[in-house]
Amino acid sequence: MKIIVEIDNIDYAQKEALESLFFQMQNLGNLGGSRWVCFYADGDGNFHPKITIEGKEVRHTNKLSIDALWKTSDYKIDYDWLYT
Repeated sequence: MKIIVEIDNIDYAQKEALESLFFQMQNLGNLGGSRWVCFYADGDGNFHPKITIEGKEVRHTNKLSIDALWKTSDYKIDYDWLYT
């Protein structure tokens, strides 16, 4: 499967951080490693991205309760949780 993701309304530093995040996801997959990778979304600062996937607005999956994922200040999602 392939998805096309577009992220608008970000600055150069945010682009570099996101690119590094995607690189690390790819790198761990190639190495066969498992780690959490994180990105600090500073919404009360200047981070206000406009994201589309396949030309559509992003959405939260209905396969997970968003309330359960916000028990701490961190949002973590393991795709294995979706189907176990």
